[in-house]
Amino acid sequence: MKYGISILLLFSLLTVRESDAQNADSLGLAIDKMLNGEFATAKISREISQKDSISVLHYLAEASRYQSINPDSSLFHITKALDLVLAGRSLGLVSRSTQALGAYFLSREMYREAMLCYLNSLKIEETREDEVRIADLNDDLGLVYYYMEVFDKSLAYHQKALDIYKSRHDTPAIARVLSHLGSLHSSRHFCETRNEEERLSDFRTAINYFEQSINQYSITGDGRGIANGNQNIASVYNQMDQPETALAYIRKSIDFYRQISDPEGMSGALYTLGKTYYRLKDYDKSIKSFKESEKIGLDHNLTGGIQYLYEALAMPYYASGDFKNAYEYYIKYMTIRDSVYNSEKSRQIIELETKYQSEVKENKILRLTAEKRRRNNILYLLTGVIILLGLSINYYIRLLRKKKIIADQNIEIREKKIAELEKERLYLAARSVMEGEEAERSRLASDLHDGLGGLLSGIKINLSSMKENAVITHENVNAFNHALSLLDTSISELRRIAHNMMPETLNHYGLQTALEDFCTEVSPGGQPALGLQFFGDEIRYTKEVELTMYRIVQELVNNALKHSEATQINVQVFSEPKRLFAQVTDNGKGFDAAAVEKGRKGKGIENIRDRVTAMNGKFDIWSKPGQGSEITVEMIIP
Repeated sequence: MKYGISILLLFSLLTVRESDAQNADSLGLAIDKMLNGEFATAKISREISQKDSISVLHYLAEASRYQSINPDSSLFHITKALDLVLAGRSLGLVSRSTQALGAYFLSREMYREAMLCYLNSLKIEETREDEVRIADLNDDLGLVYYYMEVFDKSLAYHQKALDIYKSRHDTPAIARVLSHLGSLHSSRHFCETRNEEERLSDFRTAINYFEQSINQYSITGDGRGIANGNQNIASVYNQMDQPETALAYIRKSIDFYRQISDPEGMSGALYTLGKTYYRLKDYDKSIKSFKESEKIGLDHNLTGGIQYLYEALAMPYYASGDFKNAYEYYIKYMTIRDSVYNSEKSRQIIELETKYQSEVKENKILRLTAEKRRRNNILYLLTGVIILLGLSINYYIRLLRKKKIIADQNIEIREKKIAELEKERLYLAARSVMEGEEAERSRLASDLHDGLGGLLSGIKINLSSMKENAVITHENVNAFNHALSLLDTSISELRRIAHNMMPETLNHYGLQTALEDFCTEVSPGGQPALGLQFFGDEIRYTKEVELTMYRIVQELVNNALKHSEATQINVQVFSEPKRLFAQVTDNGKGFDAAAVEKGRKGKGIENIRDRVTAMNGKFDIWSKPGQGSEITVEMIIP
């Protein structure tokens, strides 16, 4: 049942903006089902989650913010809010969302739909017995009847709201309703036929309500409420044909809005100031005020009701004899109103146009009117064709650009894919070469150590036995001992070569120990000074990673020993769980790093680069002639 109600209500929301009476009524039917069926009382309604409640309040706040600048966005946020509250079954939030929808309809002058929304919200709040919400909705209904020019109904609803607020000592709400009552009485002559004495009485009553409202706003320190009250009083004094008195009030309002930089308030206050100056017959200041109001409205997208500003602008232009501008602004007003000219409006336009044309060539106006109309029609037609042609060309150009962008993107994707495949190919090739090289090193080391090494050891044992058992002349003893010493040196050198080709220390004890042994072996006399610093935990990486880093450091140190002529070589290794970093520096003669980067020097460097590429790492060289060198290698451990 819940989801059926949700679908029905959402369908109503999406279609009611077209003023379809059946869809507007269906909103009330859906709420009636909620109240009489599954959600008969507020006590049994299951509130939605706190997160969704916050989202609903956010949507309603956004709807209120967009109400005067983008009604479609306002309706979108209201629909989102109702979607959430219906899914969560919260009567209080359904009421607030429906009230927001009523405010949207009221801003679009869809009074019947607005009234239905407010009445449905009121029905929910009467069930929930929420006095404050009941007062709020009565005040809203009073506004609907105010715009519909039904004085008695509007007064009754506003008065009911005021009584509730007074009983609760709600000062801000009291101030708001008093302001509404002032506006109602100042407009009573639009609702009913009133003679001059009655009109003046209504105006005095309106001013009294506005002053009471200002007093209440003063208690709460609401500057905007005070400024709005002063503006309303100025409007009433203008209607009473007392613009001098009105001027003092509207200046207070403008001073406040300028102080707080409120464009919406400024735009409205300047509109009232323009009407005041018009009544004072100061047409230049009137036009200046209206134009400033127009500029602020356009700059800040406050265009609701701007047609009335254009209508007002036409009046001081007309009164000052500037019939051209008066005509143009009245045309703007009529165009925006988008309504059929009635006889009175047509008469005013014809009069303005006639006076404008009379300033140019009064004696030719009758003869040229028909020709001008025909030319204008042709011009409009040609303009329309040009616009359509321009739009078509623009669309076609944008389509071509879009296709070109897509084609360029496809080419770029293919190039990236090719580059990635080439990179992967180089990576696999380097890995294969490195694995083959290490396998061959391992095999040679094993052959040297186990084959040739064993053979030399056997020869040494046999010779030692012969020395003990054979009779050797004194002259041959030194030669025999020298041969055994050379044999020991050969065995040691053979073992060193085998160790360098495949260090057993690396397999058994890890990278740190292997590098320490290597540094000790290659610089036993301390010339040049070879230092090793190992930072971080002694982590055991994969055999492949440790062996690659060992070979790279080995190659870099050997290069420095052979070519740098350095007195100090430093090796630093940083070991982290996800990163292995090595740096080899020396204070030697240095070299041209740019030449190395271009591949014109150093086969060893090329081998190192291949090893780094095979491990998908980073390799960087810094060196200058006479300034030593610094080479870094980084491997990211997956």
